[in-house]
Amino acid sequence: MTTEIYLTIYCPGDVTACLTTGTNSFIGSVDETTVLKYPHIPGDEKALALLGLEARIFQAIGPHKHIIGFKGLTKDGLLLERARFGSITEYLKNNDPGLQRRLKWAYQATEALATVHKKGVLHRDISANNLLLDAELNVKLSDFQGRLLSPDGEVEEDGLSVENTKSFMPRVNSNYADWKTEIFALGSAFYYIMEGQEPYPDLDPDLHEEQIVERFISSQFPTTEYSPMNRVMYKCWAGEYDSVDAVFQDLKFVHECPMATGVEEETMYLRSR
Repeated sequence: MTTEIYLTIYCPGDVTACLTTGTNSFIGSVDETTVLKYPHIPGDEKALALLGLEARIFQAIGPHKHIIGFKGLTKDGLLLERARFGSITEYLKNNDPGLQRRLKWAYQATEALATVHKKGVLHRDISANNLLLDAELNVKLSDFQGRLLSPDGEVEEDGLSVENTKSFMPRVNSNYADWKTEIFALGSAFYYIMEGQEPYPDLDPDLHEEQIVERFISSQFPTTEYSPMNRVMYKCWAGEYDSVDAVFQDLKFVHECPMATGVEEETMYLRSR
């Protein structure tokens, strides 16, 4: 049974128009370079607390060329860099960027996640929806309401984000998260980048969650038309990578060696590592 939720759109402060909405917040236009992320309900303390956590996570990470720019926290919400072309999900609905651009996006998304992890942050919602594109079609990772970790790895703050069904690494404790669960989700983001749709497009995540989980557990991984990425995705889903840096190294080869377009060539290389 689907629950319908009705929202009343409003524009606080300098917001001139509401551009889109997420789980807890609207994204509104401030000007050509800036947006405001603000609660669905004015003054919603829980939503504002989550935006405050997101601000602290941005501050912990610092500026990075493939992470959406943080411009400050106001009483209304978060001021953020505006992504000219929206998300990869939106862009791929009407555009075919070609193989090299897709590989570049995978490379940039991995670089962003590696940076996040080095700063003691678990994103917890890696997906094509949260990979935005700037005016030059470069990736900008967004939506930081995950976990901020202490230097010894303990959870300091938790925004309670969680991956969607097709990005969720099967595990007994659904609240558990680590580098491998993040890399698993990255594998599903790679699939979307390559194919323009989620893994297992024949299965509705709301109706077939058990079947999706079973396919992942039994290693019935989907394949892509763009073969250079298949083996990398499989290793993400199978939990074979110990860090995002390891993913980055494999992707560096795939991205910089466009002649390695066959499954056989790529598999031979990756198995030799």
